[in-house]
Amino acid sequence: MVSWSCGGLNERGKMLKDSAAFVFAKIKRLLSRSEKLKRKLESNYGKKPDFHYFDGDLRGIRTYFDYRNENSLDKFLVDDTTWNDLSGDDVFMRINQGISTSGEQYLYYLLRSPAIERDEYEKRQSLINVIEENPDLRLKLQMIFSNLGRRRAVNNCEAFKPSYHNPFRLIIYILLVSALIGSAISFAFTMTLLPVFVVLIISIPVYHELVKNRIAKDLETVHYSVSMVFAAKRIMKLSFPALNKYLTTFYEATERLRPISRVGYVPSGHLFGDMAELLNSLLLLDLITYEFLKNRLGKYHADIFHVHEYIGRLDCAIAISSYRKTLPTYTVPQLDFDSSAVYFHGIDLVHPLIDSAVPNNFETNESVLLTGSNASGKSIFLKTVALNAIFAQGICTVLGSWYSASAFLIYTSMAITDNLLAGESYFISEIKSLKRITNVDTSERPLLCIIDEILRGTNTVERISASSELLRYLSHGKSLCLAATHDVELCALLSGFYRLLHFEETVTEDGDVVFDYKIKEGPATTRNALKLLRSMGFDKDLVSRANDKANRYVKDGIWG
Repeated sequence: MVSWSCGGLNERGKMLKDSAAFVFAKIKRLLSRSEKLKRKLESNYGKKPDFHYFDGDLRGIRTYFDYRNENSLDKFLVDDTTWNDLSGDDVFMRINQGISTSGEQYLYYLLRSPAIERDEYEKRQSLINVIEENPDLRLKLQMIFSNLGRRRAVNNCEAFKPSYHNPFRLIIYILLVSALIGSAISFAFTMTLLPVFVVLIISIPVYHELVKNRIAKDLETVHYSVSMVFAAKRIMKLSFPALNKYLTTFYEATERLRPISRVGYVPSGHLFGDMAELLNSLLLLDLITYEFLKNRLGKYHADIFHVHEYIGRLDCAIAISSYRKTLPTYTVPQLDFDSSAVYFHGIDLVHPLIDSAVPNNFETNESVLLTGSNASGKSIFLKTVALNAIFAQGICTVLGSWYSASAFLIYTSMAITDNLLAGESYFISEIKSLKRITNVDTSERPLLCIIDEILRGTNTVERISASSELLRYLSHGKSLCLAATHDVELCALLSGFYRLLHFEETVTEDGDVVFDYKIKEGPATTRNALKLLRSMGFDKDLVSRANDKANRYVKDGIWG
């Protein structure tokens, strides 16, 4: 008897020991994964992003921007023409280190929403400072955002719509499950409902799969929204004083979202085996929970919007801080939100997508007409100015050693193409692009407009006459216009309205073209195109006659 009792005790002791060992091993694995994640996050911080983007990813990433744009929530946003002129998607991908969907979407939005109010700019810069000055906080936030992940198919903004508050489908699902359970219980009294039970037990799983496939994207959106609520609660627990003053609205919204966190996630039967999956499909557990959560998200759409926005702000601040670490040189801009003066002053400015770019200094308080040959650097310079203005006001970072300027509304007209689908010619597309710039209201904020090869889609006489008047119009008032042209006639026509600058190149004795990519005062004076014809082996008489015609035109203003 004693021997049996000891054996029982030994057996129970062994079971307890095995259970403890199992729990300890699980905790050890979790800690190990956590340490690996920390090391990975630390290693990636301050390095160029190396993410893969699938077709359609950027459509998902821009949904937050599109939501704000469609609902007119901002006074100024960079329009699609300007964004495409400046290869905005490529610029975004160079900067994007966002760990969460919210972070990616908010960074995209920041790049397209240059701050035109001091309060907004200071809020952005102060948050970046908090991240840079507190590496422990940054790592804790990154760990939280890692649980959210980058789900680029998610359309978070759908969860913000009050129209989600619709109980119709939830009622249908509950009625179907109630009918299934009711017909099963009736077997204790009668078998008359057996056909109903058989039809339901076959049709409900089929119906479940059809609905689940149809709402797959929305299901992921709801799951991510619930994950945001749990992430927000973890951020609240950090209780970091330097951060708290920026997150009052965020904390209040999180408190109101407690009903969402009580429901938890949409159940997924496949995680627990075939039997659980069958039970889930018969009782529609995931669809019922999904509809319940979706309706709650519709009810609390404003609070979900705030949580998404503030998680995005934090993750985006980390991405900007990391981007700064990848740069050989950058500066925090000095922006003028108050003065009526319109000016731009940058030192050692470079383009964000060009490695080893030649830096340029640029200071002006008047519009600029830029001349020079093809490939001399005009277009890249214009894009450098525009992008650094957007960076200054958008992400509080400039690629240079100094930046001081007005806070601008920024528009470009550069990479115009024929709009074949709309049946528009190049010229029609171009004048529409220019018209949107002339319509900009500069009563509150000055305009920075960048124009490359104005009106090149029409004949010489009309191009020069119309271009001179358009550019003269854009030079008036609170506007700073930077325009590049090959038409040297515009230099004389716009003298007194535009400051003349140029890029130039030299042709060596061997026929090589050498560019220094440095901006210089005055109009372009070199005529290297004819030298290039000679160096490339064209007929000497042809080149000589072309040169004579050019000289006569320069002297008399008349083509011979």
